[in-house]
Amino acid sequence: MSVAQFRLARRFKPSLWDAAVVELNDVAARLAERIGPEAVVGRSGQTTIAGRRARTYEIDYTREGERLVDKVAFILEGRREFQLTCRVRVDDPDPGTDACDRLRSSFRLS
Repeated sequence: MSVAQFRLARRFKPSLWDAAVVELNDVAARLAERIGPEAVVGRSGQTTIAGRRARTYEIDYTREGERLVDKVAFILEGRREFQLTCRVRVDDPDPGTDACDRLRSSFRLS
């Protein structure tokens, strides 16, 4: 699990959400490319995290024979972008899904 914070070039306004989604789709695709040639954005959607609209992605791939999913969520607030990421082992009896859910439900903006 990880949380990264990035500074946006311009202040995000909720009215810009549709344009932000287009940009975040590109960011998720580039993340998948960095993981490897077989990585694909399997699912995308929207949720609420820390009281803000968030864009979510699941990047599916295999590494060293193990099926993995990186669950990534982006939250935009003012001039900050937060990226929450957790990795799930698909074939593991306890794949880490609960930990991902706890990360998203406990995340707070300060």
